[in-house]
Amino acid sequence: MKTCAVIVTYGDRFHLLEQVMDACYKEGVDKVIVVDNASEQNSRDKLKEYESKNQERLKVIYLDENTGSAGGYKRGLEEAYSCENCEYIWLLDDDNQPQKDGLKVLKEFWDNLEQENKKEKVSLLSYRPDRVQYKEAIMTYNPNLVLGRKNSFLGFHILDLPIKVIRVIKRKMGMQTFTENPNIKSGKVAVAPYGGMFFHKSLIDTIGYPREEFFVYADDHEWSYRVTKNGGDIYVVLDSVLEDIDTSWNVNKKETVFSIFSKGNPFRIYYSTRNRVVFEKENLIINKSLYNLNIKIFKLFLNFSKDKSKQSLETFNKAIKDGLNNRLGKIFWKYCI
Repeated sequence: MKTCAVIVTYGDRFHLLEQVMDACYKEGVDKVIVVDNASEQNSRDKLKEYESKNQERLKVIYLDENTGSAGGYKRGLEEAYSCENCEYIWLLDDDNQPQKDGLKVLKEFWDNLEQENKKEKVSLLSYRPDRVQYKEAIMTYNPNLVLGRKNSFLGFHILDLPIKVIRVIKRKMGMQTFTENPNIKSGKVAVAPYGGMFFHKSLIDTIGYPREEFFVYADDHEWSYRVTKNGGDIYVVLDSVLEDIDTSWNVNKKETVFSIFSKGNPFRIYYSTRNRVVFEKENLIINKSLYNLNIKIFKLFLNFSKDKSKQSLETFNKAIKDGLNNRLGKIFWKYCI
């Protein structure tokens, strides 16, 4: 099972990327494909030095413009697809460090999975402990927990409000939000992040490549959801662990989704909201009136958020409008640069 890892990096993050690449080789990855998404010169220089020492098992694609996660992973997937020595692909963020036997566990699960046309229809997903919602989804046999109900807005639905309130209270009190079953080692989810996805490259023939016009945020959900839409499955494999050595912006137990969107980084607010709205329009909305009601209630909660920012709220509203109007691609305006 010849496996190549596809990693996208940017900014000044070689100190993270190096740890991920070293772990890949230790885990038995046959080849690493890195897409350098216009990283800073300091990081790029160090990557070139690393590349010179690992030429036989490392391929680096240097881009002069940051094409976002969508463009970066598309370019990396194209390279992996055309590589004769790559049969299986393992997608990793530049801060997803594989832990011991992470790849071995995936290969064993794949070999033991008796499913028709699995090369064209199945993706596995390594487990990232800070993404506990994925574990909750498989423990509660609810694949759509990581996606949201039909007509939900940014994962919010009025019917889920009591459950979400209880979950937030439990989390703040340090209590577990679900009951873990040690006998459950894997399960299905509806969507997945790029980081951790493992599949045969024939899956690309079924679902294609990420949409570059999404640029950043929600592009991974739009792409991975094509597996589910095409009658396939995404399995989280809990014993294949990735450690996030750099915490994501939206993984903060002390923050609620409302506080994140009412006072967060405008760039992130804009793209994550706009792209999610486009995704919802294409996949989740079956009752526009109910969807609009969920938007209104969500906005109401935003206005009650502590230390809310006028700039963030304006960005949020623009993102919704652009998403509803299918205005994709890179957007540059006063709050999004």
